[in-house]
Amino acid sequence: MPNIVALHNPRGFTRMDNSLMEALATVDLPARELRVLMAIARQTIGYQLETKRLTADDIGKQTNLRRDVTSKAISHLLERRIIFRVGGSRGDIGIAPVREWSFFEEKQPSLTETKTSHSDNIVSLRPPASETKTAHSFLYTKKEPLLTLSTKEINPPQEPAEPPKPDRKTPFGMAQLLADNPHNVPEQLLADWLTQRKAKRAAVTATVWATVNTELAKCAEAGITADDAITEALNSGWQGFKASWVIKRLAESAPVPAPQSRHTGFADRNYTDGLIQREDGSYAI
Repeated sequence: MPNIVALHNPRGFTRMDNSLMEALATVDLPARELRVLMAIARQTIGYQLETKRLTADDIGKQTNLRRDVTSKAISHLLERRIIFRVGGSRGDIGIAPVREWSFFEEKQPSLTETKTSHSDNIVSLRPPASETKTAHSFLYTKKEPLLTLSTKEINPPQEPAEPPKPDRKTPFGMAQLLADNPHNVPEQLLADWLTQRKAKRAAVTATVWATVNTELAKCAEAGITADDAITEALNSGWQGFKASWVIKRLAESAPVPAPQSRHTGFADRNYTDGLIQREDGSYAI
């Protein structure tokens, strides 16, 4: 027949169980929820999967529905036991067995008014509750019995929060440097040294400062003051500090003395000694 569209393997197709197809034709669902259900069936049955992790955004892209509309549809389908979710609110979703479906939505019983209630004069002070706040979904799996839980209780239990770990690094700054300053380094030089260490992202700890004091003691033995040593380290842009570096740098920058001639004492000699002075002022032997 010309009206029959042949299925071609290259284009792909979703094989659907006959009972599921009949149930989809029978179930009383709004159009949006039916679109969401078909999208879930395509992503699970179409790929021969029992369940798949599908977010409201993923289904919204396939159905061209907003995220909040898709989320409401998923909650209603869970409540009708047409789909099931394994785990919490972010668990995998699958199509429930047809025998579990609630084909027709049961209306909530409404309260009857008495003749003296005067309901037309009663004004509700509560804002209209949205579906997301009042909807209750069924956490249904094939491995566990059917439970009726509020949407706020669907999330899996959270692990107890670990207490914050104490800061292992003890603060060490100008106050600690001045408290332990055996070589009396000026405060301005210490501030400049801290700034340079910070710029190089090098930590300043009690161990680092103790090492610097040890090297300053070596500089003092070499006749170099702590002020000169720290100043040389700042000018050189060193991150670390070694006494040998300071001694070598100052030795290289020291002025070189002029070489002395081996011929000395000419200014002290009397070159006229033993000579006879002439009338014109010259000398002769």
